[in-house]
Amino acid sequence: MSAEQLRDPVRAALSIFTSIKRELESTAQSKELGRKLRARARDAPELVEGIGLVPTLSFFYSKKKDTDYKLMLKAILLYLKEIGVLGPARDVDNLLEKGGTDAMVEVLLELRGESTAIVPILRPFLVEFKRLCEATWEEGERQ
Repeated sequence: MSAEQLRDPVRAALSIFTSIKRELESTAQSKELGRKLRARARDAPELVEGIGLVPTLSFFYSKKKDTDYKLMLKAILLYLKEIGVLGPARDVDNLLEKGGTDAMVEVLLELRGESTAIVPILRPFLVEFKRLCEATWEEGERQ
């Protein structure tokens, strides 16, 4: 992971957010999904700090049938790939598909040993991604 990549989590958040927003806008329920993604993005920094990186990723992965969880997981994995924590050969979209469970378990096992060192690097990205979601989508109605 290069020093420049570590210094600029804001640029990474902007790039990944733009990509995910574009993907989201191609769906019929983009506004509702955006609101849900906003909620996931708001929870992510505290989840990672509170329960750890690997438990957070496995929680999001267990909920990946819900598009908002899948997109939040995708954002985190794309950032981890960008900063070199995940190898360049890792296909994030494949990890999120139904058949990617074995590969995702491998990723979680790899990250388990490094997660303490990764969390402080990941936090600025998560906070910026959250801000972008908050600025883009309004809060959903509480039930």
